[in-house]
Amino acid sequence: MNSKRCRRKLDLFSVLLILVALGMSATLAYQINVYYGADQEPIAKQAPTSDGVGG
Repeated sequence: MNSKRCRRKLDLFSVLLILVALGMSATLAYQINVYYGADQEPIAKQAPTSDGVGG
């Protein structure tokens, strides 16, 4: 009898799919955290005067 254990070879395509899924999950979590997790800052703090608009 053979005393060595038969080890399954790791499928590279499965590893690639797992890494892609982890990367996409991390990216999605970051995007959700940036847009919905933080306090909303106003885009403009003060509107320009009408004299300065239109040149």
